[in-house]
Amino acid sequence: MPGESSQALEGSPQLYLSTLPSLQFYNDVNKDHPDLWKYSNQCDKIIVSKTDEVKEVCKKYLKYLDNSYTIWNEAKNGYDICILMNYWIYGTLTGIYSSEKTSDNIDIAFGNFQLVWDNLVIDSIKRPFYERCKPHYEMFSHKDWEKRKELYEYYVDYNSIKLQNDTYPQNCKTYYEYIKKKAPLYEYFDDLCSNEQTKCPTFYKECEEYNPKIVLPDLHCHEQMEQEEDSAQALLMPHDSRQGLGSEAHEHGPGVLEPPAPSDTVSAQENSGIGTKVGHSVLGVAPVLLTATALYRYTPVGSWIRKFGGLQNNISDMDGGEMDGFLSHTQVSDDIFLNNTENYISYQPM
Repeated sequence: MPGESSQALEGSPQLYLSTLPSLQFYNDVNKDHPDLWKYSNQCDKIIVSKTDEVKEVCKKYLKYLDNSYTIWNEAKNGYDICILMNYWIYGTLTGIYSSEKTSDNIDIAFGNFQLVWDNLVIDSIKRPFYERCKPHYEMFSHKDWEKRKELYEYYVDYNSIKLQNDTYPQNCKTYYEYIKKKAPLYEYFDDLCSNEQTKCPTFYKECEEYNPKIVLPDLHCHEQMEQEEDSAQALLMPHDSRQGLGSEAHEHGPGVLEPPAPSDTVSAQENSGIGTKVGHSVLGVAPVLLTATALYRYTPVGSWIRKFGGLQNNISDMDGGEMDGFLSHTQVSDDIFLNNTENYISYQPM
């Protein structure tokens, strides 16, 4: 019932979007009518791979042309139903040959539809309508034909979406988001038509007035949606900042141990310790050697030691050379205690 249908649309805007005019057309033309057999003779002339599937598409195409002559003889609601028809044919053939690596079979099958159309218009009173709805292969000579198809569908559907939004303002957010998703299409074709006008869709001029940049501000929920988007973006900023601050606190925050000293500092400390120990050793040995030398040279103990022949030569050599060298070093020790800074070795108690 109409009342139930209206309530369903009011409660589920997604349900309405599934019944937009372009989708309604595709559903209508794709129906399996019981009298499709009447168009078998014309479609049997098609010779391609997957012939049966392609012939079914051909029958549905002819059936729709035959039944919709009076309805679609003129453009309805400002758009051309025959452009949608071409997109339906080529899109359906693309689905049939979706496993193919190239579009060759799609193009061959579409070419067969042109042959069927040529035979259809001969001596037909419906020729003017058929002329307008003939298969236009040039529409699919562009690799971006699917973008063109989506753009034209949006153009066909926009007025219906706008009316639905005005009728059920509580569903504005859904329609707003649907329209906004078309913005990349307009950015693409704005750039294409500015730089390569020969590749611009023939219907693009009519589509320009429905650019999301132009129509979104007219929706009553526009300001609210912009505020929500701004708030969502603002929430991301503090989150990133907290992450950065948390990272710094982890490294230098209170209660966290500082990282170990760099290796150069450790090496310097170790070298300082070694120097201290060496200083302790030298200063500890020096008094012992000085005492031994004095006993050897200036007391009777030295004479008694020299009586041992096995040691005399060695001691003499030490007396003449090495001991003198050592004593010269003891002078350095004297200088240390006399505050001579030439060879200063610091001494620190353990």
